[in-house]
Amino acid sequence: MFTILDKSQGNVLGVEISGPYTKEDESAFEKAFEDALPGHDKIHILVKIDKMDIGHSSVGAIFKDSHYALKNLDKFGHLAIVGNSAVEKALITMDNKLLGNAAKGRVEKYFDVADLDTAWAFVNE
Repeated sequence: MFTILDKSQGNVLGVEISGPYTKEDESAFEKAFEDALPGHDKIHILVKIDKMDIGHSSVGAIFKDSHYALKNLDKFGHLAIVGNSAVEKALITMDNKLLGNAAKGRVEKYFDVADLDTAWAFVNE
């Protein structure tokens, strides 16, 4: 299930994915991102995935999500991934090394779910 978090405002979009990530969730993310974009060069995103069921998620939805992100990379600012896994942390660190660009304001960081407030502060910088 895809949920927009209450602290979302302006160019900051916070979302939570719980259960499997579906094509409907991916479409809802695209709409939320597009709705936040007018008037802003970049959108800062917080994605809470500690309750996401990756094992039952749609491969098509994940592929479409990745394609959309790459196509719109220049519109992404800070990206905070909030989870509860050392594997997630390692993957996010690698992803930032490949796609992050601090000079362009695009930095991806992993935060443990216990550090949710710190993650919100990061996307609100």
